[in-house]
Amino acid sequence: MEQQSVHEPNAKLMSAAEVWEDAQQIAALLQRNQSQVEPVVRLQIPLSVFVSALEQFDRDELMIVRRRIEERLAA
Repeated sequence: MEQQSVHEPNAKLMSAAEVWEDAQQIAALLQRNQSQVEPVVRLQIPLSVFVSALEQFDRDELMIVRRRIEERLAA
């Protein structure tokens, strides 16, 4: 194996458990950030295409769509 240098040779290496915990924290942060983003789209497509797209949504995404439709219907 070829010997290579490291950027910070005195840095402490993370254990597998620390890497896993880091990954979980990053995933949670990304999930929180994703829920704060509100995508805006305007579609002029056949209804069947829209319904087909809805089939791909998970429960959380469908709940967001439901809430938005209820708000529009109440206006």
